[in-house]
Amino acid sequence: MQSLATLQTEFEDRDLERRVVNYLAGRHVPGLRHLSVRAEAGIVTLRGRVQTFYEKQLCQACCRRVAGVVQFVDAVDVAYAQPVA
Repeated sequence: MQSLATLQTEFEDRDLERRVVNYLAGRHVPGLRHLSVRAEAGIVTLRGRVQTFYEKQLCQACCRRVAGVVQFVDAVDVAYAQPVA
């Protein structure tokens, strides 16, 4: 059986994940909507792939602006365009 403190922490983490996802979606950049967001004790990990380095920087800046983010772990890759032959 989980303690009340553990349940509260899990609730806060899910709420933080939701707020980060909503903030990213609010930027109106399609690539940011498909990232995976995971929070644990205020540490937010972002995973996925974006099309440009600008989108990667944008998602980093967005995550740091959400209240409750204690630390940000960047696991986002940039998909580089293939050279034209």
